[in-house]
Amino acid sequence: MLQKARRFFVSPWGLFLQFCLASLVVVFHAQTAGLVAFAMLLSALLALCDDILATLPPFLFTTLFLIQVNGNLAVDKFLPFWWLILPAVGCTVFHLIAYQREKKWERGRAFWPLLAAAAAITLGGLGFISLKEYFSATSLYHVGALGFGMLLTYAFLFRAVPNDKEGRLPGYLSNVMLTMGLLACFMVFHLYIERLPWLRIHGWQVLEFQWRNNVSTFLMLALPFPFYKALKRPAYLLTGLLMYLAILLTGSRGGLLFGTAELALCVLYVLLADKKRRWFYLGLVVVILILIGLSLPLVFNIFWGPIKRILLALLKGENEVRTGLWRRAVQDFLHQPVFGTGMGYMGNRDIHPSKAGALCWYHCAPLQVIGSMGLVGVAAYGWLFVARARVYLRRRTHFHWTLLLSWVGLELMSLVNPGIFAPLPYCLLITIFLVFAEKTEEAGEGLQREPKLPNIVPQ
Repeated sequence: MLQKARRFFVSPWGLFLQFCLASLVVVFHAQTAGLVAFAMLLSALLALCDDILATLPPFLFTTLFLIQVNGNLAVDKFLPFWWLILPAVGCTVFHLIAYQREKKWERGRAFWPLLAAAAAITLGGLGFISLKEYFSATSLYHVGALGFGMLLTYAFLFRAVPNDKEGRLPGYLSNVMLTMGLLACFMVFHLYIERLPWLRIHGWQVLEFQWRNNVSTFLMLALPFPFYKALKRPAYLLTGLLMYLAILLTGSRGGLLFGTAELALCVLYVLLADKKRRWFYLGLVVVILILIGLSLPLVFNIFWGPIKRILLALLKGENEVRTGLWRRAVQDFLHQPVFGTGMGYMGNRDIHPSKAGALCWYHCAPLQVIGSMGLVGVAAYGWLFVARARVYLRRRTHFHWTLLLSWVGLELMSLVNPGIFAPLPYCLLITIFLVFAEKTEEAGEGLQREPKLPNIVPQ
C-alpha cells in the first residue's frame, strides 16, 4: 500500500488531483485554506515518500496560487498558521534520517560556481551597508536563501536524485511543469471570467492586476515544455499556444515582449527538431501570422494598454520607476565597485518604496549583480551563468534544450523583474533544472517511451 501511494503521487493522476485541488483554491479565493491543505500534503509526502521530487508539485502549486494574495496583507493573513512549520520540519527530519542518510555525497559540476555566487552575495555591501540593514529579517532571508542556502539545496538534491540512465526523469518534470503552466492559465482565464460584466460595459481589453508579472514568469518557465512533449504528440502545441495567450492576457510588459521572444525560440526549436512535420508547422506558422495581420486593429485594441505603457516607457513619457532604479544601480556600482551596496541595502526606497518583506530590487538581474555585489558579483555570477549554459549544452538532447529554453525565459524576465533573485520559487526551480540536467546526461531522449510513471521510487 505504501508503494502504491508513492507511485500515485508521482503519477499523472496524482498531478491531476493536485491540480484540481489548487483550481478550487483559485475559484473560491481560499488561499489560506489552500496553504493549510497543501502544507499538510507536502509534510505527508516527506514522511511517506523516499523520493524528494514527489514534493515538487505541491510546492509549485502553492507558490503559484499564493501570488494572488497582496504582499502587504500576506503576513497578517498567514501568521496565525505559523504552526504548519512544525510538522513540516519534523517530517523533513524524518525524511532525511529514513531515506537519505545512506546516500553518498557527490559534487556536481555547478557546485563551485554556486559556491562563488554564495560567497559574493554574502559579502555584498562589505564596508558599506549598515549592520541594521544587513541583519534585518528580509536581508538575512534573501542573502541566506540565494547564497549558501541555495548551494546546500543543490548539494542535497544532487545527492537525493538518482542518475537516470533510462530517460524517465524528463517525463516526470515535463508533466509537472505542464500542469503548473495549465494552473497558471486557469488563474488568468478565471479572472477574466469573473470580470466579464465589467468587460462588457467598458469594452474588451487586457485587465490590470497586481500579480501579472509573477504569473507571467511562471508561464514563461512552463512554456517550453508543451513544445518538448509535442515532438511526440503534436496536440501539445495547442497547450503551448494557450500558455502564450495567457501571458498576453496578463498585461505584463515583460511577458508581452519576452514571452513573444521565448515563443519564437520554442517554435524554432520544434521546427529544427521535428523534421517529419517541419513543412506542416511552417505552413501553420504562416497561416497564424496572416490571421494576426488581418485582425491587427482588433489585436491592438485589446492589447493597447500594455503596448501603450511600453511606448511611454521607451519615450520617457511617464515617471518610469524601473529606469530610475537602473540609473541608481550604475551609480551604486561606481560608488562601491568591489562589493557593491549589498542585497539588503534600502537606500533606494526614495525611487521605489518596496513592500514589507521585500528587498529594494533594481528590477534587472545584471544591474542587481553590479549594484548589490560589485565586481566580485560580476565574476561569480558570470562564472555561474557560463556553468549553467555548459551543463545544459553538454548533452544537447531535446530535454536539455527544453531546460535551456525555460532558463532563458526566466533570464529574459529577470531583465525587468527580480526573477532569478527571488529565492522561492524561481531560483530554486532553476537549481532543480541544473540537477535534472546533470542527472540525465547518460539518458537517451526519453521521447520514444515517455512513461506514465517515472522510475524514481523502488519497484
